[in-house]
Amino acid sequence: MYRFVSRLGWPLLLTLCAIPVIRWAMIQPLSYRFASPVVDLLSLGQIAGILGLTLFSYNLLLATRIKLFEDLFGGLNKVFMAHHLIGGTALVLLLIHPIVLAMRLIPSGLRSAALLLVPLPGNLPVAFGIFALAGLIALMIVTFFVSLPYRIWLITHKFLGAVFLLAGLHVLLTPNDLSNDPWLKWFLLILVGLGIVSFIYRTLLPNLFIRRFEYVIQGVLTKAPGVVEINLVPEKGRALNFKAGQFIFISFQMEGMSREWHPFTVSSAPHSGEVSLTIKSLGGYTKTLTALLPAMTGAKARIEGAYGRFSYRNFKSPNQIWIAGGIGITPFLSMARALGPAPYQIDLYYSVKNESELVDLSELQAAQTATPNQSFRLIPFVADKQGFLTAKFIAETSGGFENKDLLLCGPPPMMKALRQQLHGAGVKNGRIHSEEFSMS
Repeated sequence: MYRFVSRLGWPLLLTLCAIPVIRWAMIQPLSYRFASPVVDLLSLGQIAGILGLTLFSYNLLLATRIKLFEDLFGGLNKVFMAHHLIGGTALVLLLIHPIVLAMRLIPSGLRSAALLLVPLPGNLPVAFGIFALAGLIALMIVTFFVSLPYRIWLITHKFLGAVFLLAGLHVLLTPNDLSNDPWLKWFLLILVGLGIVSFIYRTLLPNLFIRRFEYVIQGVLTKAPGVVEINLVPEKGRALNFKAGQFIFISFQMEGMSREWHPFTVSSAPHSGEVSLTIKSLGGYTKTLTALLPAMTGAKARIEGAYGRFSYRNFKSPNQIWIAGGIGITPFLSMARALGPAPYQIDLYYSVKNESELVDLSELQAAQTATPNQSFRLIPFVADKQGFLTAKFIAETSGGFENKDLLLCGPPPMMKALRQQLHGAGVKNGRIHSEEFSMS
């Protein structure tokens, strides 16, 4: 059931995008819509505007992190991938919209075409559209081409709601087919309303609407060079409910540490009563975090979540191969600690550069079982001694891939290479599952 539902996101999204365009096409015969080059450009501009606003609205909806979207797309990481793709597509369409409309006026003179791109006090709907487009371009440049600290980037995105509101006012107030068709007008009006509500919910007033949990750091352990485990317990008895393999967003409330929110996979078992995070020093944020080890115990933290659908329980086959690279072991630590009485046949490949990077090796070795109904086997793989982990090695060690689900978590280059090798070995994409989400 999960596999079926997780494939509905894109078909549903494309269907919802098609609805306003189909309705637009029904208002007048297409022979009128595309009767001459000038009318063709007008029609293309209208379609681009309708689709651009529609995608903009859906983009704000996806940013809410509502768990329904996780189910439809197969995890929050895939929701965020859709979010970025939709945002870029909306920008292109909203750029096409005024350019095409201006091109249709060129036969009447370049001045008339140019004036359509200039915000004039006497034509507020057009001015709203131009200001919205300028703001959206600025935000997209910041997002895709300027490297800003995460907290600064987050501040810039608080202007996204104003940009969206201006775009909505432009579309709804400009005299066109919308004025003559209440159905299409109300459809887009509802979309604009949903987009604004989504922006308020996630960006402007998250502390009011989003459930967050107060935790206290109980202890910090060094697990390997540059790797620490932070153990947190609920401050007021209200504990986070999570599943093995999920991740959270956490904000550490401690002096010397930015209070911005970052994602980390939970490495503890759901029934343990605590939340443990196994963190490696990789980027600026995690380096600062691990440098503050002596001051961590007793500090407070806020947690949001849990998110993600990367769990062995979500996939059909009990025969699975888990592949971890480096700190990508964290979801598998949680899963190994949560293995229940149900039947399973699992091989865990734990790939690291050198032996000093192996985390909780003795615990994973002790968790190994070998009974007719339950088999959990650990296969450590050290690159300095054995080279790169390959699909061929995995197939030979695990007896092939037939009727098995494969779960991957590790550095993106490693997962990309293994996915390609697995495809070459005949493994269908629907059998390969990965968690790709990082903000270090």
